[in-house]
Amino acid sequence: MRNINIQTKSKSYQVLIGRDLLENIGHEILTNLPSSKGTNICIVTDTNIDSLYADQVETSLAQAGYRISKYVVEPGEANKDLINYQAIIDHMSKEEMTRQDMVLALGGGLVGDLAGFCAATYQRGLGLVQVPTSLLAMIDSSVGGKTAINTSYGKNQIGSFYQPDLVVCDINSLDSLKDQDWSSGMGEMVKYAVLDKSLDINKLASRSDLGALMENIYQAISIKAKYVMADEFDKGQRQALNLGHTLGHAIEKLSDYELRHGQAVALGLNLISRYAVARGMMKFSDHISIAMALDKAGLDLACPYEMDQLMDLIRSDKKRQGDKINLIVPRSIGDCQIIEIDLDDLASFDTRPVVTRTMKSGLLGESLSHSKSPELHLGLGDYDYQLYEIARDEIDNYMKDYPLDCSNVTIPYKETALGYCDDLSARAKSIGAVNTLVKLGDGSLYGDNTDYYGFSKMVQGLDLDPSGKYVLILGSGGASKTVEAYMKDTGAGQIVIVSRSGQDNYENLDRHYDLADIIVNTTPLGMYPNIDQAPLDLGPFKRLEAVLDLIYNPEETRLLSQAKSMGIRSINGMTMLEEQAKLASFIFKQRILKNRFK
Repeated sequence: MRNINIQTKSKSYQVLIGRDLLENIGHEILTNLPSSKGTNICIVTDTNIDSLYADQVETSLAQAGYRISKYVVEPGEANKDLINYQAIIDHMSKEEMTRQDMVLALGGGLVGDLAGFCAATYQRGLGLVQVPTSLLAMIDSSVGGKTAINTSYGKNQIGSFYQPDLVVCDINSLDSLKDQDWSSGMGEMVKYAVLDKSLDINKLASRSDLGALMENIYQAISIKAKYVMADEFDKGQRQALNLGHTLGHAIEKLSDYELRHGQAVALGLNLISRYAVARGMMKFSDHISIAMALDKAGLDLACPYEMDQLMDLIRSDKKRQGDKINLIVPRSIGDCQIIEIDLDDLASFDTRPVVTRTMKSGLLGESLSHSKSPELHLGLGDYDYQLYEIARDEIDNYMKDYPLDCSNVTIPYKETALGYCDDLSARAKSIGAVNTLVKLGDGSLYGDNTDYYGFSKMVQGLDLDPSGKYVLILGSGGASKTVEAYMKDTGAGQIVIVSRSGQDNYENLDRHYDLADIIVNTTPLGMYPNIDQAPLDLGPFKRLEAVLDLIYNPEETRLLSQAKSMGIRSINGMTMLEEQAKLASFIFKQRILKNRFK
C-alpha cells in the first residue's frame, strides 16, 4: 500500500492507495480516524456502485462498530444537482446525524462532489471519507477539497472547499470500470503528465498492469497534492490543475453530459495544445506526445463542436475577467503557464481538424518499386500518397526545398532527413533517424520515428521477450538504430551491430555462433527483386530462438525460409510496416497550420 500525506491550512489527511481496501474499510477508517469510533456513517453512492461494493463496505463498517445509513442516487452527471442535494440533507436530518458523524462517498466523481458538498454544508460541516471507485475520482475529485453541484447554467456552479478526513483508493475497484470510464480517467492522467514530468507521458500504464497503474495513480495524486498544499483555495498555482478544463467543461455541457468528464477534458487538452502550437507557444513535438498519449488511452480527439458554440459557455466561465480569460496553456511537457487570453482571440481559433484531402504526402526513398505504402495509406486517410524516388546526389536539394506537406522516409535517407528537421520527437532525437516528416504552416519541418512503434509490434507478434538476450542486428543504417534503441529499452543483455566493415562484420560472424539468441535483419539483402540473396547462413548458430526480418516483399525471404526449416520463430516486416504507417498517418492528421484562425 502507498500513502500520501496531504497537509493544508484547514486540515491534514492521508490518501491510501492499495488493493483489498474496500473489504477492510472499517479498519482503515478506525485506524486513521480513531475519534470516529461508534459514530454514524452515511454512505452516499449510486445504483451501479451500490450493487457492486456496498455490501462489503457496510459489513466492514459494522464490524468496526460504526452505525450505518445509506443514500443511493442514480448515476450520471445530470444527477449532481440541487434535487439530490436536498434529498441527502433531508436523509441525514432524519437519521439525526450530528457534527460528530461522517459521510462516506463511495463511487465516482459525481458521488464524491455531491456527498462532499453535503458534508461541507450540513450543520456547517461533518466528517468526510472519500472512497473513489473510478480512476478519474481517484486522481482528481477525491483529493483537494473541491465539492460542488451543477445548475442549469453550468457545471459546479455551487460549491465549497472542504477537505476530506481520509481518502481510500482501492485499485481493485477499477476492474469493474467500463472502457469509456477507464478512458475518461486516463484523460485526467494525461493532464497530470503534461503538468509534471515526474509522471512520464510516454510510459503511462495499461489497464492490465496493476503494479504500474498503482504507481501512476500515486504519482498523479502526488502532483495534485503539491498544488493543493501550495494553494488550497485555488487563488494562484492551483489553477494549473484546470489544464484542458475551460474548454472541456464547455464541451461536457454541450454534450448534455453524454461525454464523460475525462473525455471532455481530453478534448479540451488537445484543443489548447493545438492552440499553443498555432500561436507559437509550444513545439509540435510536444503536441504529438500529448495527442499520442490521449489516443493510446482510447480517447477521441475530434471535437464535435465549433468554437462559436464553445464560446457561448466560456463567456460565462467563472475564470473570465471582462473580455479576457485566464487559461492554462502548455509551453512544453512539464511547463504549463496561466496566460491571460483575449476572448476574441480564442474565439477565432478553428477547432476543426485540418482538411487532409488537399494534403500532399508520400514516401521518399531511392528505390521504391517494391513499396506497399501507397496501398496502406489509401486505407488510413483521405489524402494523396505517392512514391518519390530521389537519387542520392539529389536528396539534399530535395530536402532543402521540401515540397510536400508530410511524408514517410525509407532507406537510405532516414539519417539524412533528420538533419533538415527543425523539431524532432524524443524518439527520433535519441535514435538519430526519422521516417516521418510533417511540414507545419510556418514552413518548419517536424521529424518523428514511427519505426520504433512498428518494430515493437513486430516483437510482440512473436511473443518475444528480449530482456537478457544476445541480439545480433544486421546493418548499421537508420533502421538498425531503431532496432538497437528498442532492444536497449527492453533490457537486451548484449547488442551487436554487424556491418560490412568495423569490429563486427560478416567475415567474423563465427564469434557469435554460440552466443546469439535473436537475429534482426535491417539490410535490404533478400528484398524483391533480389529474392535469392540472404545476409547470412543461420546453420552455424547454436542457440537461436528468433529471427526478425524487416523485409516484407517477399513475404518469406530466404533468411526466414531457413529459420522456418530450422524450427526457429520468425516474422517478416509487414507488421512493422502496417503499424508504423498507422502511427505516421495519425501524426499526419495532427498537422497544424501556424496562425490557423478564422
